[in-house]
Amino acid sequence: MVEHTGSTSLFAIFALSLYSLFLFPFTIYRLTCGASEESVVQPYLQGKQKKGTVDRVLRKLFSKSNLILIALWLVWAVLLWYVNITSKDLKPFDPFEILGVERSATTAEIKKAYRQMSLLYHPDKNPDPKAHAYFAEYITKAYQALTDEVSRKNFELHGHPDGPQAMNVGVALPTWLFTKDSKVAPLMLLGLVGFGILLPLGVVSWYMLNSNRYSGPNGVMQETLSFYYMSKYSVKEAQSLVRIPETLVCAMEFITLPTPSEQTAGLEELRKLVLRNNPDLKDKNAFWKRRASVLKAHMLLLAHLDREHDNIPPSLQADLRFVLTKSPLLLDEMIKIAIMPRPPAGYGWMTPAVAIVEMMQCVSQALSVSARKPTGSVSAKAAANADGMAALMQLPHFNLDVLKKLKKRRVQTIKDLQDLPPAEMGEALRSAGLGDAMAEEVATFLATLPAVHCRAECEVTGEEDIMEGDVVKCRVQLLVTRPSHNTPGFEQQAPARGSSKAIRAFTPNNPVPKDENWHVLLVDASSNAVLCWNKVSLVEAEAVGFSRPELVEEWERQGDVAAGADKKDAVDRARSRALATADKFISRYSNGARPGPTTRAGPKGAVVADGDGGSGTDAEVETGQLVELLFHAPRAGKHELQLLIMSDSYVGCDRTIPLRVRVVPLTRAMQEGRDIKSQAKAKEWVNSSDDEDGDKGEGRRRRKAAADGDAASDAGSAAGDGDSDDGDEDVNSDEYDSEETGELETGPEDEEDDADDTPATGKGSKALPATAATSKGAEVNDKASEKPSDREDS
Repeated sequence: MVEHTGSTSLFAIFALSLYSLFLFPFTIYRLTCGASEESVVQPYLQGKQKKGTVDRVLRKLFSKSNLILIALWLVWAVLLWYVNITSKDLKPFDPFEILGVERSATTAEIKKAYRQMSLLYHPDKNPDPKAHAYFAEYITKAYQALTDEVSRKNFELHGHPDGPQAMNVGVALPTWLFTKDSKVAPLMLLGLVGFGILLPLGVVSWYMLNSNRYSGPNGVMQETLSFYYMSKYSVKEAQSLVRIPETLVCAMEFITLPTPSEQTAGLEELRKLVLRNNPDLKDKNAFWKRRASVLKAHMLLLAHLDREHDNIPPSLQADLRFVLTKSPLLLDEMIKIAIMPRPPAGYGWMTPAVAIVEMMQCVSQALSVSARKPTGSVSAKAAANADGMAALMQLPHFNLDVLKKLKKRRVQTIKDLQDLPPAEMGEALRSAGLGDAMAEEVATFLATLPAVHCRAECEVTGEEDIMEGDVVKCRVQLLVTRPSHNTPGFEQQAPARGSSKAIRAFTPNNPVPKDENWHVLLVDASSNAVLCWNKVSLVEAEAVGFSRPELVEEWERQGDVAAGADKKDAVDRARSRALATADKFISRYSNGARPGPTTRAGPKGAVVADGDGGSGTDAEVETGQLVELLFHAPRAGKHELQLLIMSDSYVGCDRTIPLRVRVVPLTRAMQEGRDIKSQAKAKEWVNSSDDEDGDKGEGRRRRKAAADGDAASDAGSAAGDGDSDDGDEDVNSDEYDSEETGELETGPEDEEDDADDTPATGKGSKALPATAATSKGAEVNDKASEKPSDREDS
């Protein structure tokens, strides 16, 4: 029977192999695509970062994740050293290596080497017991294997001078596990069964049971999605911002949040803190008579919005971080439910979707929901004042007392504060009660606030008109600029084009780090509908906005032209903006900032990049970041849509772009006209392919003839006369009677009238480029269905 024993050396090799299988892929991931919190793009410079980059580089190099990686490699090095030490017992018996002679050595050389080894390891020369054992086990046997004929023959046949050796089966486990003590054997068996079989099986079972509770990439529980979709606290069609927290906290993640008895005193202190900031909750029994875990989550959320982080009891700090970590994920799922298509039109709800994004802003900047409500009347002026106050209240260390003191200096909005010179801004903040460190943090926040610039147009691919039921593509081009782009040293951490890193939002009042994201919504405010929605990270838009800030001025100038502005006024505004841009460039480059690509003056004063302005990389840069939104065209008529670009991190940075879209009724005449156009394009494609290929093959010529015959027959049936050369004109003429509506379709005269009203941007069916600088936005003209009365009204 073969005796099974443990082998410490084999176990070390086995452990090193398993550890390497984990460490090597993890290291490759960390070095290539494993972006840590310290490696995200920060669009702001704060504190000591403004003075130098050495501390920032050292902090990034010796980050927590990098130190963990270094520690893992140190463990790997220790294992490798241990394997080298313990693997000596696994080496095969080699007398030449033991005596240190060549395989072609003579007998005299072997005896000489033996005498030298004897002087080192012989018991008479070296009293060390290990030396004695090595001399007897290895040196003597090696000498016999090379000098004695029988031993040499055994070595050549069996690999050992003593002849065949007994088989020793070693298991890759430590030797101490194979002790002959009867008391240890049962424990070893239980350990192998428990840790080798039962523990992995239990982990897999637990994962499979709990994985069914979650759904989606955010890891939100299915019960939570059910509560948000259909329950007493679900997302409603007309749900405003003040009602969003009630739905947010009704998540299974918060319902299952443990509330041990040790938190009783802390919860009572938290209740007093919430009542001090929200006295209107005192008489609301429905608020207090809820499950303890839901009430705790709601109170922690309110304390965060009131910026009472330091006053929250220590026993609840871990729960506060949990609530702030889960809230953005839950709000993302809530907005997906709000924009779900619903009958009869198949669009989502605008009011709750906008309110949810506003709630994201409040959570990011720890801004109370009550600060965003207009006081008194609900007029447009009151709403604007509420938005301006909320934008100021999001600044760090700001409260109502600071706002009152700044109001005396005629500072009522963020722009008023940003327009102040640095010295005057510091003086105003200090007079409002803020210290130097607080004023510096406010200045950093103001420099971080992004400004988004937009151009948009709506079109149907390959068509000149938007018809009912068409899939319309809204092409949105975006640029992002910040005052911090002109800060010396910003170019070292500016986002690069094509980068996959996220932009870290500046949230000094939020203990949980957060990345910037933008929600792009195309809405119809009159019907409370969201036609389409997309969530994007504008890294590319900011990279282009930093390297090519002159594009902002170019877009605004094009917006003035598209909006039909007076030519002289447009030129004056363009000249003033050009001077302001030049001053900006001078201040930036004199501070050592990196300039963008070399530019030159193009025709009529246009700024284009060196080289061909309409091709290559420069043409790609001109577009900024492109976001495409797809939606089904609404019913026929004029629609005043709005393109909402909302930040989930900052208040007051949202942009609203009006879009006027005209949809053509779906008639048989219009559909047949499209069919004829498509067939003409197909015929042109067949002709072009035949011209390129020449006379290659009779089969292709037959296909061409068949295509020509089909196109001619279809055109003749659609136009009413197959021999007429003006088939297309007959389709749109006044004499054509639509079999579907029984009404006369608009003819060429209406098209000539529409051509006079169409702006000079080219296509009458596409929306004109809309920019953030114009209030009229883009317009999609309907040539085929517009009546004279409609033109007079417009």
